Amino acid sequence: MKKPNNLREYLVSHLKFLQDNPDKLSMHIESGRYRSTLANGYGMESISPVKFIIQDFTGDPDLIAFLLFQWLRVNQSELLANLDKNKNAVKFEAEFLDNDKADVMFEFELTERVIIQRQDNGSYNFSYPDEPQYSPALPVTECEMADEQGNILATWTSIEPSNTVALEMPLAKKPQ
Repeated sequence: MKKPNNLREYLVSHLKFLQDNPDKLSMHIESGRYRSTLANGYGMESISPVKFIIQDFTGDPDLIAFLLFQWLRVNQSELLANLDKNKNAVKFEAEFLDNDKADVMFEFELTERVIIQRQDNGSYNFSYPDEPQYSPALPVTECEMADEQGNILATWTSIEPSNTVALEMPLAKKPQ
């Protein structure tokens, strides 16, 4: 499992409170699952219900949520892009300890693909492919549709790509 540790590193490096107090962050995975199918190969997927708690937090919990969503954009984007999933994707709770600090908990589910390849010597190599990434959409383009003889059948201009992205699927890399 790489994602939970990656999230921990991200939060500690981007949130000043955790830079000063890294011991105030605890992370838990409860009732995690693995699944695999009878498809060719040895791959599997881990499903990790992640819960992290920041104790005695003195800032605005919205800052934590903002950072979490930035991390999810890269590492678990379907939680944001899938309208069925994003309604309940991230849950939070806060216990207000006094006027200045609170224990804040966030909970969500991560999935992680594991590609397992048997090597010639009989050992197994585990790799963790990157998540699909969004890239800027193509710029406005003048388009034409023609028949086999080159007769123009239609012309149009593609839409303005403001706030539009395209999903790119990374391919698993073969180990060296």
